[in-house]
Amino acid sequence: MFNPKDFGAMGDGIALDSKAIQKAIDACFEAGGGTVYIPEGKYLCGTMHLKTNVHIWLDKGATILGSKNREDFDRYEEDAANTEFQDRSHSFFHHSLFHADGANDIALTGFGKIDMQSAWEDLDFTEFPGSKGCHWCRGCKVVAFKECTNVVIRDLVIRNATDLAVYVAGCENVTISGLNLFSHVDGISPDSCKNVVISDCIVDTGDDAIVPKCSYTLGRFKSMENLTVANCVVRSTASAIKFGTESNSAFINTTITGCTVYDTRLEGLFIMTADGARVEGLSISNITMRNVAVPIALLVSNRARGPEGTAIGEMKNISISNVIVTGPYTETIHATMAQNSKDYYANTLEKPCHHFPLLIAGQEDSVIKNVSLSNIQFVVPGGGSEADREIVLNELRTQYPSVRAFGTKAPVYGFYAKHVDNLKLYNVDFITEKPDARDAMQLEHVTRFKQV
Repeated sequence: MFNPKDFGAMGDGIALDSKAIQKAIDACFEAGGGTVYIPEGKYLCGTMHLKTNVHIWLDKGATILGSKNREDFDRYEEDAANTEFQDRSHSFFHHSLFHADGANDIALTGFGKIDMQSAWEDLDFTEFPGSKGCHWCRGCKVVAFKECTNVVIRDLVIRNATDLAVYVAGCENVTISGLNLFSHVDGISPDSCKNVVISDCIVDTGDDAIVPKCSYTLGRFKSMENLTVANCVVRSTASAIKFGTESNSAFINTTITGCTVYDTRLEGLFIMTADGARVEGLSISNITMRNVAVPIALLVSNRARGPEGTAIGEMKNISISNVIVTGPYTETIHATMAQNSKDYYANTLEKPCHHFPLLIAGQEDSVIKNVSLSNIQFVVPGGGSEADREIVLNELRTQYPSVRAFGTKAPVYGFYAKHVDNLKLYNVDFITEKPDARDAMQLEHVTRFKQV
């Protein structure tokens, strides 16, 4: 066992302790592996690099404070490739509290706390390849692991991150469990990984909360494969559980089960392919939602942000069962999320939340196939007028993929489906809180439909 205090760490929250902790990590690695034990105290830190066979354990009462001095962190990779194919956060790994690249058998666990102290920064990327004159307001990631194997992140309290909090890309055999996480931006983001379990976490975010991706950050296509999200409690100022904003490759063999979603301004569950990804083999079950504007949305679009020749994606073989959605629905839920200065979310927070029905929307040249909905109860706001029945939803093809792009109102109160083949509904019920002149359901270009 290696104690950073034996390497000069002060643990007073004032002195910079990341260099001492790094010395402990290095010594542990050179000894063939083991545990770096961080005892009670406050440790002010910049970037630390995790290495193969090293387990960092934060004892109860141990707090790592992210430094507010950005010079204490490694800078962004100036040679980062493919920055034009995904949102900028997903191109960089070095500017983080804990970084690992190609390490095996690593762990970050314990009963301690990591607090990034809501430190933002104004970044200038105008000199970076593919930057397109980008200025960007973000801070440091908490965890950024790239192409690592056998990763465990467990039982920690994580607070006040101002970039992606936990980002693992191209990793295999990943367990993320028991986190109590608040981030101003995204929460847990596995990207192009294989064999991932996210379970028993409490996630509360200013942007998307649990956000699997299959981006082009590795410079090659790599699927998000064999993913389970289970027994999590999730709240978001944007989307709670969201797949596909970064979607170049594929989401294959995914289970989402036993989760509770509440007070979420946009989508509760949003599954999409926007940049050519294939979504195949998805099971969603045993979900409860309360005060969520858009409970469930499945979407195929064709933003085609990817290498030249990127074709439209596809979606098939999806089962959604045992879902209960209730109100009351409010338009002020997002105001409970305190935001940092720099007004990073000012535009988002000014936009009201609008309830939208359950949505399944493919494209004429990419029909969503084989969808089963069973044992579902939606209590929806209602209140639609006779005139609302005539609403024609916007087409969503090449723009940023969002349910809001369809408009703020729908011609139905319960369920809208378009370009779907083999759609089955078993014991699906939509109940309005207020009288509604609209129909419960509208289907357009839907073939092989069955309702029981």
